Amino acid sequence: MSFLRNFFGTSSAKDVDDKQPVRALPASWYTSHAFYELERRSIFSRKWLLTTHKHRVPNVGDWVPYDVAGYQFVIYRDHRGSLSAFHKDNYLPVHLHIDRNGFIWVNLDAGDVPEVAWKDDFDGVDEQPRFDHYNFEDYVFDHTWDMEGDFNWKILADNYNECYHCRVAHPDIPTIADLNSYYVNTKDGHIQHFGAQRPEQVEKGFRIATTYFWPNASFNISPNFFFMQRFTPVSPTKSVMRYEVYRHKNATDEDFTLISDMYKRIMSEDKVLCVNTQKNLNAGVFVNGELHPEMEKGPLHFQKTVREVVTAHHQKEEVAGHEIWPAHVNVPEVATDTGATRSLYTAMDGCSREDDVPGEALHGSLPPAVAV
Repeated sequence: MSFLRNFFGTSSAKDVDDKQPVRALPASWYTSHAFYELERRSIFSRKWLLTTHKHRVPNVGDWVPYDVAGYQFVIYRDHRGSLSAFHKDNYLPVHLHIDRNGFIWVNLDAGDVPEVAWKDDFDGVDEQPRFDHYNFEDYVFDHTWDMEGDFNWKILADNYNECYHCRVAHPDIPTIADLNSYYVNTKDGHIQHFGAQRPEQVEKGFRIATTYFWPNASFNISPNFFFMQRFTPVSPTKSVMRYEVYRHKNATDEDFTLISDMYKRIMSEDKVLCVNTQKNLNAGVFVNGELHPEMEKGPLHFQKTVREVVTAHHQKEEVAGHEIWPAHVNVPEVATDTGATRSLYTAMDGCSREDDVPGEALHGSLPPAVAV
């Protein structure tokens, strides 16, 4: 693992002076396969990942497969109506948390209790006062869409968490928010975005609450719809932007389509920016630049957290003398296949998963959650 040491020479975690420019993450952190594998171990193996909402699996037997950074898992509603998650390849359970608003989080740590508690990073994030404007029980799942691109997942996060570029790159945004009032609040594992809406914008259904959840997810809530966004890394230089769209039960087709299509345009515009940013990093000339302490407060917090988490995990591996994969299960020398596990495997073959068709009912059933 000594070959990783060069990644930490100029980017150790340190206190940030909020009045002075700060050096961004090195370009190599966006291109190196070795560093990507370190992120899989230090971040995606052990941190809580916002994944979906309970309305995505509303009925007994509903199940949806997910993936992130090479890990595949399934979220499903069992015969008792309870939500559970398990690894797709071996059916071992995955830690799952449902917050007060119905959003579903997973933690792939293979331990009986995750090393990182959900409250460590997200305590109170589901109790933001601005959520009082919305009743999350009044939304239904509508559809998904995604975009794949040649960019590191962190480029997507950097781009999402600042609006320095919005006036030039996103002509739609001034119609839904006042960019002069835009700011972010950062705390632990989340970045809350704020932009005041004018009375006429609120009247059109553009009262919007946006939060980014470290490491790779966000949602935008409005009276007529909300969408969830996940930046799922595939390799150091390839990611998929995955979206789940939910519609308020009383939203008209016109109101829903207006804001849904608008966000699709904005995300497509961001994709172009991110592809070009990755091309510059791949050229091997750029090392790293400076981030504005106010205009880029969101990316600063995101990158600071990346530095801290991967550096701490790397130091643990240096002491241990080997790689540490929290998501890996220590399988006993003599593995056993219980009848319950076989029952689960058989049931999955006869159960219909979500096919991203708006309004289509899901069918099938799963057996009781398997104790392993």
